[in-house]
Amino acid sequence: MKNVIMLAGLLILTSCMSFSDKSLRPVRDSITQQMPEIKLEKEFAVSFGGGVFNLIDVLTLNAADVSDMDHVQVAVYKVSAGRHDLDFDDLDFEESVQAKDGDLVWETIVRVRDEGEQVWVLVGMDSERNTLEAVAVFVLEEDELVLINVDGDLDRMIEFALQPAVEHRGRVRTS
Repeated sequence: MKNVIMLAGLLILTSCMSFSDKSLRPVRDSITQQMPEIKLEKEFAVSFGGGVFNLIDVLTLNAADVSDMDHVQVAVYKVSAGRHDLDFDDLDFEESVQAKDGDLVWETIVRVRDEGEQVWVLVGMDSERNTLEAVAVFVLEEDELVLINVDGDLDRMIEFALQPAVEHRGRVRTS
């Protein structure tokens, strides 16, 4: 029985997992179209489908409650800029993620510029349903660009994550 369960788990994990950046290629292509002086070469990519998150929920007896996520994609690219400095200030990241998820309205909610590192966090909203459907994170550090994309019913996940805080709201600690 143990072998059957392990085989089924392995089958689910491998069928819902990919080491390709195919799902993030439209984003990569949009970036290189906006900045033709750079080249993005894939170093690493992994993509998880909904089956992995359903399995995690089963194994944790729904304590994690991540089954509302549909996909998580991560890709790391080596950025070659020739003689140019890497400056993504003029890059329109909303346009880049729009190439992947054109049905969503994208908005940058966080932008951080530290020496040697830049971070952008964007959210994709379904304006008809007024729901949060995706989060995209871009991290540029020296000559590496990391793209992270999470799709799913993120409203329910945020609600689940905040539930412990809601239950403790209004309690006063005395020490």
